[in-house]
Amino acid sequence: MTPAGRWPAAVLPLLALASLGVTAPAAPASTPPPDSVVAFGSTRVGANAVPNPNAPVVGMAATPDGGGYWLVAGDGGVFSYGDAGFLGSVGSLRLNAPIVGLAATPDGGGYWMVARDGGIFSYGDAAFFGSAGSLSLNAPIVGMAATPDGGGYWLVAADGGIFSYGDARFAGSTGALALAAPVVGMAATPDGGGYWLVARDGGIFDYGDAGFFGSAGSLSLAAPIVGMAAGPGGGGYWLVARDGGIFGYGDAPYHGSLGGTALSAPAVGMAATRDGGGYWLALGSAPLAGTVVGIDPGHNGLNYSAPDVVNQTVFNGTGPEPCDTTGTATDGGYSEAQFNFDVASLLEADLEAEGATVVLTRPDNSGVGPCVTTRAAIINAAHADVAVDIHADGGPPAGRGFSVLEPVADGPNDAVVGSSAAFASLLRDAFAAGTPMPVSTYDGVAGLQPRNDLAGLNLTTVPKVLIECGNMRNATDASLLVMPAFQQAAAAAMAQAVTEFVTGRPA
Repeated sequence: MTPAGRWPAAVLPLLALASLGVTAPAAPASTPPPDSVVAFGSTRVGANAVPNPNAPVVGMAATPDGGGYWLVAGDGGVFSYGDAGFLGSVGSLRLNAPIVGLAATPDGGGYWMVARDGGIFSYGDAAFFGSAGSLSLNAPIVGMAATPDGGGYWLVAADGGIFSYGDARFAGSTGALALAAPVVGMAATPDGGGYWLVARDGGIFDYGDAGFFGSAGSLSLAAPIVGMAAGPGGGGYWLVARDGGIFGYGDAPYHGSLGGTALSAPAVGMAATRDGGGYWLALGSAPLAGTVVGIDPGHNGLNYSAPDVVNQTVFNGTGPEPCDTTGTATDGGYSEAQFNFDVASLLEADLEAEGATVVLTRPDNSGVGPCVTTRAAIINAAHADVAVDIHADGGPPAGRGFSVLEPVADGPNDAVVGSSAAFASLLRDAFAAGTPMPVSTYDGVAGLQPRNDLAGLNLTTVPKVLIECGNMRNATDASLLVMPAFQQAAAAAMAQAVTEFVTGRPA
């Protein structure tokens, strides 16, 4: 087991081979389209674009002879190319959770799909050996790998937890570790005696007979890692980043990458030929693929019933603050806690449709808390790329409008104050343009308000803001806040700001 982020600086990705006198293959002549595949090396099929998929491509698997591959979309639709036969899909079913990965049987006569909740769908000669679909997971499933004889498979969760079925042997996991970044994929050794896990920061964790050959954990990456593939003979592996950059280690040869290419869609995964002579990169169309977004719906529906809990004093980084509060409400009795959760649920759906992994600080509106310090810790532990705290204000009845609260430098949040301010401006602009709610007449300046007295902002280690979506004590604002159409518009504006912040271009 090798923790992420501790590799010597001398470990370099094979993208640097050009500087050593090795000529790198040329980038594609034109920008690859979304939901397509780009081939490098000796691979024989490439640049196949899925025509108008109902959901973005999220993964791929290759046939054993390298003559074809399957792509799988988030709704379970399967697209086959070359000598990869179509054997079935769940594209017409209503899934409990989106599909996140695909693995093929050794003879290419079948494949498994895994959903984010651990559900398994098997087709062709891929046998069903069990699933995590009925379990209460600590973290969502992010990928899978099959044993070399097709008699089993492993599932891996974002926290590095491993679930093994059939003849897949459990060799270890990071499920009990505090990771520097969430796990995003895995690959198995050719004999099935071990596996590698890769984290979003490029850190590698090796188990069983899987050797450690290097990692990108100590590098400053231009884009997060989204997947990996094993090299020939188990002597190396490739990592692929969201921007299509390739990092090769051990005997995994570099055949080219999309790094530095202006992509119309993010890379979502890769597959390699068995002899290591080439690999494919799969592009999705989800702009937030590989992104983690934190959402904190303020307060909770039963906070009023537990004053002994919510009134506890916690340290918010600068001073004392209540563990939580009940929040405010409209004159008609619609609570802020319910509004916050309603908008958070809509935002979660919008972001997941764009490919993001969403982390909520509470699962429903029928509980107490958690404390504001715990909410900050949940989002920090998820290593979110960006986060938003959703609230509605209980301001003066004559005051109207929304405001975006941003952190000021105060210790733990120093490194993200600038990026949080940039996100705050994007969210202010998107909310003003996308909803009928005006900028606040009583809070902040031009819709922005720096704050140093809130745990959610003081204790953040990720770019984060808090938005007061309107004033529940103002009759005009309240009439908007209770409307489902306004809540959907509010969520859409937040999603737009997140997308612009993450991708660096207008949504």
